[in-house]
Amino acid sequence: MKKIVIITGSPRKGATEGMADAFQAAAESSGIEIVRFNAAKLKVGGCRNCNACGKVAGRTCVFDDDFTQVAKAVLEADGIALATPLYWYSWPWQIKATLDRFYSFLVGGFNMKGKKAALIASCGEPDASAMDGLVFSFKKTCAILGMEDVGHVLIPGLHAPDEYRKTDGCEQSAALVEKF
Repeated sequence: MKKIVIITGSPRKGATEGMADAFQAAAESSGIEIVRFNAAKLKVGGCRNCNACGKVAGRTCVFDDDFTQVAKAVLEADGIALATPLYWYSWPWQIKATLDRFYSFLVGGFNMKGKKAALIASCGEPDASAMDGLVFSFKKTCAILGMEDVGHVLIPGLHAPDEYRKTDGCEQSAALVEKF
């Protein structure tokens, strides 16, 4: 059975969670096991660049916080989906702290090659190009870790938490599952 980790990054319930829900429902209906984390509810400290990654048995990072569970799930999974809103043209700090700790996969020599990865994002700006920074960061993360970028769902122009329902964001998110 395939396994996908979904990491969401919004501190409120809205487009990010709704589109991640659609992705999860499609994956589960296809027989894929889902492990889901909401970075906004995790206690994850940022990377300290100590370069001691992998030096504690059973952990990618020497610092033991909620990232330990995220890392274990990611290493056991066939792929990951990151679902995030755009905050001031970048990742919200909650998911950024988690993503910064992905550094431990690289430095610790943990094999991420061949895992598939998808990005689901939304923003208030009317033009999806406002999310270019997210896409760039996501693509570079995939490239350096050897993961396969299977696609992006980028839904602009959202302000109220339920506006995503008037878009095709849920349909696009569900369709991403086919690429895993």
